[in-house]
Amino acid sequence: MRNDTIPACPLLFHTTRTLPIALLLVLCQTGPLRAETGNRWLLCGPATELPAEEQPFDPAAPLEFSANRASFDKSGVSTLSGNVEILQGNRKLSAAQALYSHNDQTVRATGAVHYLDSSLEVTGDSARLYLQSNTGNFDNAHYRLPLQHAHGSAARVAKVNENVTRLQQVRYTTCNPGHIDWQLRAGELRLDRDSKMGSARNVSVRFKNVPFFYFPYLVFPIADERLSGFLMPDISVNLSQNTTDIAIPYYWNIAPNYDATITPRVINRRGLMLGAEFRYLTATSSGQLEGTYLDSDRVYGDTRALLRFHHRSRFSPRWSGTAEYNYVSDEDYFVDMGDSFNPNTTTHQERHLTVSYRDRNWLLSGTLLSYQILLGTTPPYQKFPQLKLKYIGRQEENRLNYHIAGEYTYFDDNARQPTGSRFDISPGISFPMHSLASYLIPRITLHHTLYQLDDTPAEMTPTPVRTLPVFSLDSGVFLERLTHWGTTSMLQTLAPRLYYLYIPYRKQSGLPIFDTAAYTFDYAQLFRENRFTNVDRINDANQLSLGLTTRFLESDNGAERLSASIGQIFYFSDRHVALDSAEETETTNVSDLAAELKASFRNHWFVGSSLLWNPQSERSRRFSTRLQYKRDSRHLFTIDYRHQYDPLDNSYRYKRFDISTAWAINPRWHLLGHWDYDLNKEQTREILIGFGYDSCCWGIRLVSREFRKESEAELDRAIFVNLELKGLSSINGKRIDALLKDGILGYEVNR
Repeated sequence: MRNDTIPACPLLFHTTRTLPIALLLVLCQTGPLRAETGNRWLLCGPATELPAEEQPFDPAAPLEFSANRASFDKSGVSTLSGNVEILQGNRKLSAAQALYSHNDQTVRATGAVHYLDSSLEVTGDSARLYLQSNTGNFDNAHYRLPLQHAHGSAARVAKVNENVTRLQQVRYTTCNPGHIDWQLRAGELRLDRDSKMGSARNVSVRFKNVPFFYFPYLVFPIADERLSGFLMPDISVNLSQNTTDIAIPYYWNIAPNYDATITPRVINRRGLMLGAEFRYLTATSSGQLEGTYLDSDRVYGDTRALLRFHHRSRFSPRWSGTAEYNYVSDEDYFVDMGDSFNPNTTTHQERHLTVSYRDRNWLLSGTLLSYQILLGTTPPYQKFPQLKLKYIGRQEENRLNYHIAGEYTYFDDNARQPTGSRFDISPGISFPMHSLASYLIPRITLHHTLYQLDDTPAEMTPTPVRTLPVFSLDSGVFLERLTHWGTTSMLQTLAPRLYYLYIPYRKQSGLPIFDTAAYTFDYAQLFRENRFTNVDRINDANQLSLGLTTRFLESDNGAERLSASIGQIFYFSDRHVALDSAEETETTNVSDLAAELKASFRNHWFVGSSLLWNPQSERSRRFSTRLQYKRDSRHLFTIDYRHQYDPLDNSYRYKRFDISTAWAINPRWHLLGHWDYDLNKEQTREILIGFGYDSCCWGIRLVSREFRKESEAELDRAIFVNLELKGLSSINGKRIDALLKDGILGYEVNR
């Protein structure tokens, strides 16, 4: 099983990949460590010298000796003194003096002992190396790991045998010498390369010389493998509710392809919550089971719980399946328990079971689908079952193609009428004609829909049927020319598009509405056959859509700098089909004017806008625009505005303004901010204000958040703090990452 499939790790995982393994290299002669990626050590000052070129260790490589003075006795012992150097490959040992025994290949070095290889540097008072058995020890050792910007000390480093190394009184940090802001200490470390495990006694971590973690005994992996152990805790404080939330996860490595994380969580005013996550991976399937339980929330006054199950299987190259089950105890769970930073956006929880078959030409699927409704909205119908068949074969140019899609669904709901089944089949043909600069695609589809209904109201027949032909003619031309923006050579393309659609009117008020809604009108809607999402309604149409798109691309690399589209539908007859028979149908001759614009500039600015302009009221029905500057992940600034206007009510459904930034003032300090303001209600919906600080070896982010769970509610306040000890671990990192990525558009975790 690959380690990145289930990427959990115990508390000292990052530490054990640097300190113990590197010290093991001193005597075990294993390969050098790899450098960490990224620029995490740029604040540490000038880079130290690069380590020697990596070379695989060769025990048969010859030994080379040099010294100011040397003597040899009859017993086979060489005495070296004065600038002693012993070389083997790219490894070098130097000392004031050394004794080398030819008989047992033992080196005893004393006085300013210095060891160097491609990934490690060690100094000490004395060293004894048994070259034949590959064992030995260093006394009063100080080590440096250039690739990890780490250093520390150990009273003794002893290699017991080929696989076991022991270290006593260990110190480890990634801070600059003389500025030790944090340090890990251990009384004793034992490293077993054969079992790939290590153990530590009396482990503590100090930050600014204040101890904040201690454990009497720990075990940990010394390779890229998982091992059971505690993870770093998540801690948050909610000021408005006066609550402190502390979660301490425990990772359980059950097997190479199974693991679990058990998380006790204490919320001081609410109580003790227990959470657990189980993950698995087999040759044909993968998934996870997650749950939380709080017996009695003292603030909410009831039990709080969550259950999630996700599963995927591939039974064969063509057969696959998925399963999902979601349950939550109440609609406020995600806000109160901190699982969502977007209050009131989760309206329901989905449960489904799907089995699919796919080959080169056909896709077949069967689904069972139901929902848990959270926010009092009209619940979707359950689908028990839904069967779909679709031809997905290659559509070839300049020849007759066929297409077909079929569906059978049974809709069930104990609280609504009607229920029953829907069968829909839609065969069709097309003849795509293409040239280098143009295309013409005539397409004919026949929709046949049959219902078998139960519990029908008096005005609805139990077996309604609808048959509708759909004809469309899609055409377009591609034009291009070379132009210039200043000194930059550009390729401009111009693509006018005409789309004619004809669908005769069929009265459909006698058909139920199971899973159909109207699409939101936008530029893409100009070229859709149906303005409704599913087949309970198929619009009548006699219309021509006209669209025009232009793009500007850099000639040398093809980078798109600007894209603009505008279009409108011209109606040759009134529309009669609506979702509800009481709904007033449209009689205008033209649709709203739809336009989109995207522009990207070399100076890191981006502009994106969409507009829906109503020609009757002569005002925008819907508008959004975004201006963003993004030089890199540390220099980001975004302004976003959007509104939707309802001409029938002469009012705005929403009118929002949003501004966010993540901005580095200098290499150490950066600001974080997000303000979401409701112009319609003239109130703040959410505001984030925070800062981040990075030193050579640690960093901190502190963010204050004020938000409204509902538009009428008072502002809730919370504070989030993330402390990262570089090269060791991060406290509360995942939670604050999720908060910032949700609030600041384009935010990236910079680690």
